[in-house]
Amino acid sequence: MQGDRFFVDANVLLYLHDKRFPAKSAAVETWLRALASRRAAQTNLQVLNEVTNVLLKKPWYADARVVFSIVDEMARLGDAPISNAETALARSVHIQTSYSWWDCLLLASALELGCTHFLSEDLQDGQRIVAEGRKGLTIVDPFAHSPDQILLS
Repeated sequence: MQGDRFFVDANVLLYLHDKRFPAKSAAVETWLRALASRRAAQTNLQVLNEVTNVLLKKPWYADARVVFSIVDEMARLGDAPISNAETALARSVHIQTSYSWWDCLLLASALELGCTHFLSEDLQDGQRIVAEGRKGLTIVDPFAHSPDQILLS
């Protein structure tokens, strides 16, 4: 839908660079192209640091400079740090969902950034996160839905 914003989780971005899952890599590319055409993708510094940590351990990236270059490109989606306000909101999200603390910080960041959707393979597809005074946030598994299914609904 017009005006929707999608927070992209690290587990989604990592499939772009995981040679073991070409179908998932292609699905992520499709999603990111669709979101880029609408300027609807968003992420934060926590995600970029998670991606950096994982890619530095991959044997196909022997040169750390390559990893840093990849992450610098991803930073176009956003690099906002977690604030105290997001930490407080994450507490509320945790009580509501019982997700891991790190996931709650990301969900809180997505809410603070005004995102309407949270693109992640790791959380419950279709679950709605509601926080007082903010738009709701719907979790979307990018491998269970095409961009058209979500963007045109």
